[in-house]
Amino acid sequence: MKADSPVPLPVEVMTSRQLARRARLIETVIKLVTESGSASIQMREVTERSGVALGTVYRYFQSKDHLLAAAMLEWQGTVTRRILASNSDAAGDALLLVKDFLRGALRAFDRAPGMAMVMMQMLASSDPDVYRFVEQSENAQSAAFDDLLIGVPHDEVFQVRLALNCVLWDAIKRMSTGRIAFSEALAQVEGVADILLRGRVPA
Repeated sequence: MKADSPVPLPVEVMTSRQLARRARLIETVIKLVTESGSASIQMREVTERSGVALGTVYRYFQSKDHLLAAAMLEWQGTVTRRILASNSDAAGDALLLVKDFLRGALRAFDRAPGMAMVMMQMLASSDPDVYRFVEQSENAQSAAFDDLLIGVPHDEVFQVRLALNCVLWDAIKRMSTGRIAFSEALAQVEGVADILLRGRVPA
C-alpha cells in the first residue's frame, strides 16, 4: 500500500456502490490475467479497464497483491461452483465425483494459466491480507473435496483430501509452466484418485 493511502474499508461496511466498484476491480483483474496468461499486470491497466481511479482502488485493497488475491479467490469460487453443478450425473459415486472435480479444475487452469501464476505468487507472499485470501481459497477447496468424498471413513478424509490437493496443485504448476500437457496432468491426478479411492468406497 502507498504510504499516503487510506486504510482500506472492510467489506462489511461498504455501500452497494462501493461493493459494485470493488466487484468491477476484481472482474477486471480476472479478465486481464486470463487474457494475458500472466500475473504481471499493471495497476494502470486495471484502472483504465475498470474506470476506477487509482486512489479509489486503495480504498478497497491494501496493495496490488491484495487485489490479485481477491481476484484469485473469486475466480476459484466461480470455477468450483460450476464444476460441482455439472457433475450431478456421478452423484453417489465418490471416485467419479472426485475425477470430475479434478478434471474440471485442471481444465480451468489450462485455459487460464495466469491464474496458476497468481496462486504461486500469492503463496509466496508474506502479506497477512494476502494470506487470508489464500487460506480462504484452501479452505474452500478442502470443503469441496469433503463433500465429494462419500463413503470415505471419517478418520481418513483428511489424509485423502491432503493427497488429492497435493497432486492437483503439483499438476497445475507443472502444466502451467509448460512442463507437462493437460493430458499428462489429467492422467497424473486421475491415477492418484484411483489408487486412493478405488475399492475404498462403494461404487
